[in-house]
Amino acid sequence: MTRRILIVGAGGFGRGVFGWLEGSPRHRFLHGIGDVAFLDDGAPAAPLLAPIVSTVRGYVPGPRDRVVCAVADPGVRRSLVDLLRGRGARFHTFVDDRAVLGQGVVVGTGAVVCPGVVVSAGARIGDHVQVNFNCSVGHDVVLGAFTTLSPSVNIMGEVQVGESAFFGGSAVVLPRLAVGAGAVVGAGATIRGGVAAGTTVVGSDGRVIAGSGERPVRAVRSS
Repeated sequence: MTRRILIVGAGGFGRGVFGWLEGSPRHRFLHGIGDVAFLDDGAPAAPLLAPIVSTVRGYVPGPRDRVVCAVADPGVRRSLVDLLRGRGARFHTFVDDRAVLGQGVVVGTGAVVCPGVVVSAGARIGDHVQVNFNCSVGHDVVLGAFTTLSPSVNIMGEVQVGESAFFGGSAVVLPRLAVGAGAVVGAGATIRGGVAAGTTVVGSDGRVIAGSGERPVRAVRSS
């Protein structure tokens, strides 16, 4: 029995995931994927190449269904995953055929790894993490569950990222730093010191503009 992949969210990222799935024949073959469709509570803002088969809240999981949540906001994604998990939904992990994963990389359930991504040795990508196109994830990095990396983010080696962090496009995090849970790193920011949980930082100097005001801390370097 072939699997049906249901993409939650028919917005821009969801449409991108659909196209990347269609362009990943090796992934589709390995996971026995047949058709792909959408779950969405609203009308699509752009034409779709696959149907919306149900609202999210009206969805009843079928035996061959696997779900991918393609909503960029970590908090919204977590709430949708919790809702669907409570209804018995099972989740699909999508790694695009054009992504490069190093030795010992672990990718969690429901994560999405897009084309052009390079993940170095020993990195751990948590459940329901999104790594958008052309990102680089250094060796031994840990990305906590529900974290979002926008396009072209560069997370250097041994960085520890808490759950539900959000990184804007082209953000850079220097090696062996810690980024706390729920932190927001603005597009184009360069992080040269750790980022406290719940803090928003922007700019080439990684300055804090909102959050707890706690002093950032460095991650402990692994051996």
